Amino acid sequence: MTDDMPQIDTVRRDWRRIALPASIVLNIFLIAIVAGHALTGLRGAAILNDPVARVLANATAVLPPKDAELFNKSILDAAPRYADGAKGLIKARQRLIARIATEPFDPDAVQQELKNWRAATDSFFEAFDGPLTDALAKLSPESRRRGLAAEQGRAAP
Repeated sequence: MTDDMPQIDTVRRDWRRIALPASIVLNIFLIAIVAGHALTGLRGAAILNDPVARVLANATAVLPPKDAELFNKSILDAAPRYADGAKGLIKARQRLIARIATEPFDPDAVQQELKNWRAATDSFFEAFDGPLTDALAKLSPESRRRGLAAEQGRAAP
């Protein structure tokens, strides 16, 4: 029996030498996967939070490169006309989300934040309508049709 004991201890030590590095590598790999998903989620959240980024992403996804560039340039050049409205809309949405998540839930406070969000939305679109119309005017008729078709496809249930 004493001859078998050193052999078992050696097997255990060999297993531990392999298990620890394998565990570390696996943990680093899993952390990288989680971090990648988190960063992707943050980028997605940024687009959802920023109405201008959302418009640009949606509108230019289906446009030919030349028209997408014209549209983006037109929208971005007009930023001073709607930037305050966009910031107000983002802040109103964040306040609404925070109020919904607050415990205890306060229906009256949520209702007020919904009103504030609607007012911020109206304010943003009042400022953004002109730049959007100007950007659309620079597109070819075919690009406008493609954009409309894509938007109608997104809106369909």
